[in-house]
Amino acid sequence: MAGTQSGQGQTATAIVRNLLRGSKDAALAYTARTFFNSKLRGIGEMTELSIDTKKRVVRLRLDLVGETEPIEIEIRKYELKQRGEEGVLKIVDATASRPWLAEALRQFAVGQSFVLPPKIGAVLKLLT
Repeated sequence: MAGTQSGQGQTATAIVRNLLRGSKDAALAYTARTFFNSKLRGIGEMTELSIDTKKRVVRLRLDLVGETEPIEIEIRKYELKQRGEEGVLKIVDATASRPWLAEALRQFAVGQSFVLPPKIGAVLKLLT
């Protein structure tokens, strides 16, 4: 039964796997948004965060103090690696809704690797 084809050509196993991945991605995004909002107090709020661990894409929307419109950032591709006990995030491609921020991402984030805090190590396994 798990390997039977649905009318759309997807196996039941693939459908369940996609459903579970979507639930994991949503739970991960909620947790990350809550964490970042605790750090953004007085600066603004992350109002949306979506993570697609299969495609390795992250989209977020920020409402920042002094900005009249939300800022949108899309990490089009990321890589995660475990190095000993540390997690390392490399941003492969990213853009933003503000030209100055898109350029800053290109200059200071794209192609760079960032060591993640130790607490993120457990979460790192969920992102891969």
